[in-house]
Amino acid sequence: MKDKLQGRYGFPVAFSMVVGIVIGIGIFFKATQILLASGMNPKIAIAAWALGGVISIISGLTAAEVGAAIPETGGMIAWIKRIYGPKAAFLVGWSQMVIYFPGIVGLIAYYFAVFTASFLGVEATNDVLIPIAYAALTLVYALNVFTNRVGGIIQTTATVAKLIPLGLITVFGLLSLNNVSGAFYVTPSVANTTTSPLLLLGLALVPVMFAFDGWIYVGTIAGDLKNVKKDLPRSIIFGLGFIAIFYVLLNFSLLKVFPAEVLVEKGMFGVAEELFGKMGAKLIFLGIMVSAFGGLNGMAMVSTRVPYSLAIEGHLPKSNFFAKVDPTHDQPVNSSFVMYGLTCLFLAAMFITGNPDVFGDVPVALFWFFYCMVFYGLFILRKKEPNLERPYIVPFYPVIPILAIIGGGSIFIYAAIANLEYMAISVVLTGLGIFVYRKKEEN
Repeated sequence: MKDKLQGRYGFPVAFSMVVGIVIGIGIFFKATQILLASGMNPKIAIAAWALGGVISIISGLTAAEVGAAIPETGGMIAWIKRIYGPKAAFLVGWSQMVIYFPGIVGLIAYYFAVFTASFLGVEATNDVLIPIAYAALTLVYALNVFTNRVGGIIQTTATVAKLIPLGLITVFGLLSLNNVSGAFYVTPSVANTTTSPLLLLGLALVPVMFAFDGWIYVGTIAGDLKNVKKDLPRSIIFGLGFIAIFYVLLNFSLLKVFPAEVLVEKGMFGVAEELFGKMGAKLIFLGIMVSAFGGLNGMAMVSTRVPYSLAIEGHLPKSNFFAKVDPTHDQPVNSSFVMYGLTCLFLAAMFITGNPDVFGDVPVALFWFFYCMVFYGLFILRKKEPNLERPYIVPFYPVIPILAIIGGGSIFIYAAIANLEYMAISVVLTGLGIFVYRKKEEN
């Protein structure tokens, strides 16, 4: 039977899909962290944003060939299964289940609480943040377990909400003359630091990639395009390029309002208050809160499917338990409860350690190892399956895939340098999946 979904969209829709997939809420809370990682050097911070865009474009172009050649449900997990086998694919899903989604969802819940505290004008102490974060987390999982349509409505609203404050802050920040020193001003103490600029650039790149996370899913839109060979690379280059330019302009505009040290001290709410006044800042942060809640809802919704997917594949112990679907709401109820519990544990660890960002940065950086497996898998596919239909071919082969591997490997290494203990724990937890894996029972 002919696939009725093929050939539906042209470049404009593909471009908007790329932008919609990648722009999340990381941009709202990563600016100050990236300045700190760059040693308070605005030039290095801006360079990290630009380099993150370049790496994402190169990676997207590479992964798109694999995705277009293996247009199967499951995205990256399906690609790795085809290239490396079911056990390697299980490790990806297992890592998503025990590290990636609990860390990302927990971090978004944490920052939703921070944004809410700023909106309410109260100090962001743990006594304030903990109940807000856990209430939001509980609500989104309840909505996705016990309702059918509310989650989708939230996502539609949040997509619009996240673009309005970003656009306003960028435009008004670029027009601001508040920082007379200039956006690229470097204090003498920072200029005289002995730390290698290359090391600072790499350390800043780790949190930058959190804001670009999601590019891996770009290749999954190949089957929907009318002209894959032309529109897919264009949508990746122009879509991710647009996002990179937008991120650079936003951060440049923030530095036009305050010098790096003051920006770190005042944060995003301080910038919004300077640009729009107290009432204007409240409205901006209301938009950010809606966006954060939408991001929390979306990631929570996706997370509930991970144990369920591993269970129906037959590779997860107690598969019948994880594969149970509530007949009333058609939701994987046990899978949802497990992911809710794991996320609550990660959120607790964020408050206990006082270092929440590492629980988002390390999972994203860890997954760059799996992304590199996809990039290398392109070479394997070309050798093992030379006659495989490839609607899209990566340009400048093998240069682009090699650069993607170098870029992805660098992010993983820099993350290990910055957070060795957390990265080691994440690698060990991923490796435990080898012992959890069960061979599928054939009927």
